[in-house]
Amino acid sequence: MKDRRIGLLTLSLAGVLAWTGGCTGEPASAPPVFRELTPTAEPATTEPPADPVRNELLQALRRSQGAAYQYTVQGSLPEGASVQGTGKHDPGERVFESTVNITGGKSPSAIQRIVIGQDSYTREPDDQTWVHLDLSRVKQDSLAYFDMGDPTGLVKFSSAIGSVRQTGPHAYAGTFSPESSNILKPFLPVGAPSMIAVFIISAKFTATTDEHGWVTSITVGFEPSNSPPLNMTTTMTGHGTKLQVKAPPKGQVHEAAGFYYEK
Repeated sequence: MKDRRIGLLTLSLAGVLAWTGGCTGEPASAPPVFRELTPTAEPATTEPPADPVRNELLQALRRSQGAAYQYTVQGSLPEGASVQGTGKHDPGERVFESTVNITGGKSPSAIQRIVIGQDSYTREPDDQTWVHLDLSRVKQDSLAYFDMGDPTGLVKFSSAIGSVRQTGPHAYAGTFSPESSNILKPFLPVGAPSMIAVFIISAKFTATTDEHGWVTSITVGFEPSNSPPLNMTTTMTGHGTKLQVKAPPKGQVHEAAGFYYEK
């Protein structure tokens, strides 16, 4: 029973608790805040025309995706919830670590995760026991799947960007289409993907870079017609700096149950 409880919490921040509207097979439907959003633009049918400003931002995003970095996340979620998170990711070394807290709303929760290669360890912050999952055995369409190729959602966000304008020497603003990335996989907030933006055709964002061309912040925003705006900010630091990510002590780890490897 202990393993099942931790495992479900692990999945909650990756899709079960993510207001998925049944996209991942859960019975819960998407809340009204998403169903009643008024589209602000028609869905794009072709790639937006290339332009220097958009290309400049995309280049900075791709550069940042390929290097080690640390990040923090803070934002508002539907139903009065809030999300706070911290983490680090090094795609070259294939290591990842994060702590995410969802407070308020109907389903507050928290989860810590460490991933080293194909080994994933999760627990609640106050728990002394970690659950180990072998990601090489998890099917991509499983709720237990964890995408080590894009654990923060930064790649999916980049692929969804539409128009971009420059608002300062290292500042940008524009729109992105959450549904155009992959409606079945959560990627917002960037850094703590726990939400799928169902029925949102276009949303706004701002981003900043530093003098070295690293992305230092991303803020995304939605404006539901029947509730306060939702804003989520991710800040990124320490680009290219070697990270220290260690597996939990073996005495604090037990294996996930076999059903996590089933479809």
